[in-house]
Amino acid sequence: MTERSLPIKLLLLVLAYILAGRLALLLAIPPGFATAIFPPMGIGLAATLLWGYRLLPGVLIGSTLLNLSIAPALDAGALQIALGIASGSTLACALGAWLIRRHVGFPDSLTGERSIFLTLLLGGPLACLLSAGLGSGSLLFNGVITAAQWPTSAWTWWVGDSIGVLIALPLTLIVFAKPRALWRNRLTSVGLPLLAGCALVVLIFLRASQVEQNELRLRFHEQAKLMLASIQLSLQQQALALRSIERLFVASERVDRRDFTHFARPLRSSLPGLHALSWNPWIEASERAAFEQTLTGYPIRQRDSDGQLNPAPSRDFYVPIAFIEPVSDESRTLGVDIYYDPIRREALDRARDSGQLSMTAPITLVQDDQPRPGMLVFQPVYQTGSVPPTVQARRQQLRGFAVAVLRANELIRHSLAAYPEDGYQLQVLDMTSVPSVKLLGPESLSLPTYAESLTWRDTLKIGGRQLQISIAPSESFLLRQHSLQSWTVLAGGLLLCSLLGGFLLSISGRAEQIRQQVRQRTLELSAILDHAAESILIFDDEGRIERANPATASLFGLDPAQLPGRALAELLPSLAEPDEALRKQPSELIGRHAEGHRLELEISLSQYELAGQRRYIGVLRDIGQRKQIERLKSEFVSTVSHELRTPLTSIKGSLGLLAGGVAGPLPEAAVQLVQIAQSNSERLISLVNDILDIEKLESGQAGLHLESLNLRHQLHQALAHNQGYADSFAVHLQLDDQHLPADCRVNADALRLQQVLSNLISNAVKFSPPGQTVEVRARQEGHRVHVEVIDHGPGIDPDFQSRIFQKFAQADSSDTRQQGGTGLGLSICKTLIERMHGQIGYTSSIGSGTTFHFDLPTD
Repeated sequence: MTERSLPIKLLLLVLAYILAGRLALLLAIPPGFATAIFPPMGIGLAATLLWGYRLLPGVLIGSTLLNLSIAPALDAGALQIALGIASGSTLACALGAWLIRRHVGFPDSLTGERSIFLTLLLGGPLACLLSAGLGSGSLLFNGVITAAQWPTSAWTWWVGDSIGVLIALPLTLIVFAKPRALWRNRLTSVGLPLLAGCALVVLIFLRASQVEQNELRLRFHEQAKLMLASIQLSLQQQALALRSIERLFVASERVDRRDFTHFARPLRSSLPGLHALSWNPWIEASERAAFEQTLTGYPIRQRDSDGQLNPAPSRDFYVPIAFIEPVSDESRTLGVDIYYDPIRREALDRARDSGQLSMTAPITLVQDDQPRPGMLVFQPVYQTGSVPPTVQARRQQLRGFAVAVLRANELIRHSLAAYPEDGYQLQVLDMTSVPSVKLLGPESLSLPTYAESLTWRDTLKIGGRQLQISIAPSESFLLRQHSLQSWTVLAGGLLLCSLLGGFLLSISGRAEQIRQQVRQRTLELSAILDHAAESILIFDDEGRIERANPATASLFGLDPAQLPGRALAELLPSLAEPDEALRKQPSELIGRHAEGHRLELEISLSQYELAGQRRYIGVLRDIGQRKQIERLKSEFVSTVSHELRTPLTSIKGSLGLLAGGVAGPLPEAAVQLVQIAQSNSERLISLVNDILDIEKLESGQAGLHLESLNLRHQLHQALAHNQGYADSFAVHLQLDDQHLPADCRVNADALRLQQVLSNLISNAVKFSPPGQTVEVRARQEGHRVHVEVIDHGPGIDPDFQSRIFQKFAQADSSDTRQQGGTGLGLSICKTLIERMHGQIGYTSSIGSGTTFHFDLPTD
């Protein structure tokens, strides 16, 4: 970076920092204004990595200006807070860049998982601990937040800065980092998906935030409606009290002070906010003297401009206080004429002429030592006991007024006692007056912009006046209702996007590594193919050779240039169906040498698809020498077995004669030795026979004569042949053939089928405890029959089960095994059953026994 370009880069960094910060604050969650992503941290870190620590002043200036732009007032305190936050951001960028350079070695193309992980970890969550700690600490130090709020503020700050780095750092590197070819390719593979994911998360957040705000507004409005209903109910109760006083005077021609007190006192005490109840008769000028005599020393009075009580001047009408509850107010209130005051007179005239309840505009109550807002409510009382039909008649028959003195503060406070006082703001305006008059609450409701929609306003009509009641949430309510649900949605979604960005970086880096390796691997594979000792050829599904290595040419005696395009059938005429060879791996086949002689080969095939076309890869091995060795071995085993059988037969016969007493009685010890020798000779003969059987089966010399056999007859015959053997072990044999048809026939070799059944039954007998039963079951299943031989012995060890059909395999191969046998019987059974187009298998449970089963096709 040249000295001339440094100022330009600093200016661009400052502008990018401020712009990204302002956009991030649009996603802030009120009232704490914690944003779940702060991209300027990632931009600042990327600039420091790309162009060095000389860009750090741009971070400091950009952060300072950003925080000043959102400060409520530009003063020394705001500057101190902005510089504290900016210092934390700058130091975090410096720390992140230093850690990445030290442990990753930037500049780095970030193609390895380790370098990507360390870059994002060191520059994001680790370095942002510094910015979050210093930034929130600056707010705490300057009294913006409390110590109790600091942990939450630091946490949300750290999360926002960390996610900002995880997302903005890769995007900035895509635009400016080198090598440009690599990072330019990442624009579509990393940048666009990351931006699309962030945009989707922001849309989800905005929707979730709107839903959350609507839910908050709905909850508060429901509460406000209940509060309004409580106020309305309290006012209705005051009105009922007045009507009760009116009914008292209607019911009685003479009501004295004592009667009034006894009636009014319970009403007043039961209704908070009802300061006083009074009776104010309608007194004409001619009735003044008589009325004053009833007050015992209190003339009709009125207050002057200084608030002093003086006798009222002569007027046509008076509405003085005759009775009042509480009686303690009598000295200040008896005889006081309320008709002289314009506000009270307007409400009195309205009550008189309408016959309805009437309320004054907000006034200062004269009964209080200290001025308090209140209202007077008047209920007219007529001489007829009911409201006369005309205004003229109402004026003529007016008797007086039942008056309620209401203290607004007490009435509303008691009405809303169930709601915390710090949870709402309340304003009551008398909208009947022009302009409106405040009855209760502040001059204006103080609310942040985002909470203005929470204000609930409604109008109550009472006593001929309209009261507008405004209820708004308080700051305490907003703090209590503050939810991080939307913030969590945004933070979680952006965190997933950042993880997606890291994953895509890793994928793109790996793709670049793969591209670099492909060329190297192509060269290596070509060298391996050309120098492999095995014959390798590649051909298509039409049998045309596409490529072959030099070993293939040498195997078939051809020039390497003669192989591509050649028909595979010319070299491997027996490989008619490659798919069949795929199922039998490896498979043996005959090849043709260029000189015309046969080649004994073994082939292993695999297939793949390239550009929608199937290809086969064949690995050929010359097994001519191996086959020759196998033939020699087979001949040797056959010869040795035949040579062993003759002397063994003689030994067995001689031992039988000795045991039968032909040579005279033998000592007891000699008898035991002869029996041991006779038993072992039988085992040797059985081993030789089994070896001969295996050899014949494997070499194809043992021909099977398949014919239609009655399976039921074969099963009975097998049990009869093995009954004596079972008796020697005290084991019972049982046949269950009830599920077989009467003439169920199978296509099998009778002798070999008996051999299979005898092997399976004798094995089951041998491993069954004395007194147990070996069961033979058979049933027909479609075009096949299923035969089972079931014992209740110890079961087969799981470690041995995978080798049970192998030659010479025995569960107990130690010198001290309890059961004899050559280990060839089951291998022979498997070979015979498969030669008869059947299948054999078993199930076993340790401690419960074993079931061997085989299937044969029906005839």
